[in-house]
Amino acid sequence: MNSLLEHIYTVGRVEDSQGNLIDPFPTATPLKIGLFLKETINKYSLKNTLEIGMAYGLSSLFICQAHQDAGSGYHTAIDPKQSQKWQSIGLLNIKRAGLENKLRFFEERSDKVLPQLFIQGEKIDFAFIDGNHLFDYTLVDFFYIDHLLSVGGYIAFDDIWMPSVRKVVSFVLTNRNYELIPVKIEEQLSTQLWRISKRFMQNPFEINDLKFKMFSSNVCLVKKISEDQRKWDFHRSF
Repeated sequence: MNSLLEHIYTVGRVEDSQGNLIDPFPTATPLKIGLFLKETINKYSLKNTLEIGMAYGLSSLFICQAHQDAGSGYHTAIDPKQSQKWQSIGLLNIKRAGLENKLRFFEERSDKVLPQLFIQGEKIDFAFIDGNHLFDYTLVDFFYIDHLLSVGGYIAFDDIWMPSVRKVVSFVLTNRNYELIPVKIEEQLSTQLWRISKRFMQNPFEINDLKFKMFSSNVCLVKKISEDQRKWDFHRSF
């Protein structure tokens, strides 16, 4: 972890271009999830990575640092509100950390950028979906990322506490040839139980996503096993 990340998590603040200190939490990526992203990239030697939703840039810092440490790799981040909502703090943090050479950034909606990357024939090894968490937007992000993702590549979905995100992951694992990869993030038992209880209270009669209601972490990781081989009329309830 670089010195900028250590400072941010120690003081609990990020700094804008005017020197004003801002509390980035709970919006910003928690330390343990940031470390999970970095360790995942290192463990599987993932080179070409992509992220939907940059905000204050903490997840981008972890991912770009992983590429820097490995001596190879490149990250693409997409965030339509980086300057408008987040005061460009994410980009400032990347520059402060000296990681500009590891980042390509698009300040545009993901449903506009991803199709263009697909048309250009780009391929990626890993994606972190943490943008608009509405079901349809998350599903569209997955749809195009799947086209970009190489077989054997990985997708991490953030904010599994939200029913909309869990529904997309349920679709992916039920209707597409992806497998769930165990995620080990050490947290207090009380935190895990609180998170699980909250999920059951959201939609207590929904049983299709029971697996993810019981999932202790707030992020999940899936691996692409093959390209889409479904018949035209294939469908499984999710």
